[in-house]
Amino acid sequence: MPRLSIIVPHLHDDAGLELTLLSILENRDSDLEILIAHDGSYSDPYELGQDEAVLIESSKGVTLSSQLNLTIASACSPYIQVLLPGAVVERGWFEEALAVLSNRSISAVCQPILCSDTDEVVSGLSADSLPHRRVTGISGNVGSPLLFGGVFRKRMFNAVGGWFESSSREIAEVELALLFSVLGLEIASTESATIRAPKRLVAGTESGYEIGHACGQLACAYASIEDSGIVIDSLARRLGHLASGLMSPKTVAERLGWVMGIRNRVYVDIVRNRLESAAEAVSVQPSTLTMPTTLQVERRRAA
Repeated sequence: MPRLSIIVPHLHDDAGLELTLLSILENRDSDLEILIAHDGSYSDPYELGQDEAVLIESSKGVTLSSQLNLTIASACSPYIQVLLPGAVVERGWFEEALAVLSNRSISAVCQPILCSDTDEVVSGLSADSLPHRRVTGISGNVGSPLLFGGVFRKRMFNAVGGWFESSSREIAEVELALLFSVLGLEIASTESATIRAPKRLVAGTESGYEIGHACGQLACAYASIEDSGIVIDSLARRLGHLASGLMSPKTVAERLGWVMGIRNRVYVDIVRNRLESAAEAVSVQPSTLTMPTTLQVERRRAA
């Protein structure tokens, strides 16, 4: 059995994919598994699928989350990691994370990534900012791993239903962080940044408005679950935040998206069903997760 399954999605970037695969092959141990996720667009010119990797083909037009969930289902290791095309790794980049996961109470490990073009280190999503999406380099303030670089215990990852398939990669990260938080699943962080990538890969490429809108939709869904710790600000507070961001077009776009997103209940039933299934799978009593009839509007933090 391989110690770790590495999933590299193609993302229609031959050069980035091959750069990452070469880095993995040069720095891996012999007992790692490499899976390439693609939608039929990768021709495998070097015939990596014969000896070095397993190619998993999905339908065209599916989200990255759906593509990754399909690929992870074929992984043979008890631990999984996604590396996006364009990332490079150092020898033994995964050793510290696997050592942490020897503690069976840990469900996932946040692995710091060095942004090669800015020298910033990003460890994961900021716990203090959820349900907004903010990345942080402070390991003590990480609420969840990023989709890119995080190391997950496959059994637990599958139990909670994998990545949220109804959204972009950036929003799938936020949703998983909220899901882990509500279920009380334990995460940990390593210290060494042994993966490098351009910041656009680490931080994501969605626009501020798209991020804000989708995070607002998720906040609406999770705030409707009693004791989730997610509560939406009052309208006056939201509009005040919107006005205070007028000097930054990116910030105001995100806040405008948030205001619009929290009025959209499109994810409420999806999140409720997902959470109930996940709670049952990880032996959390579903009776502790209830759906109130009215939406709370005063902001509070989880204990």
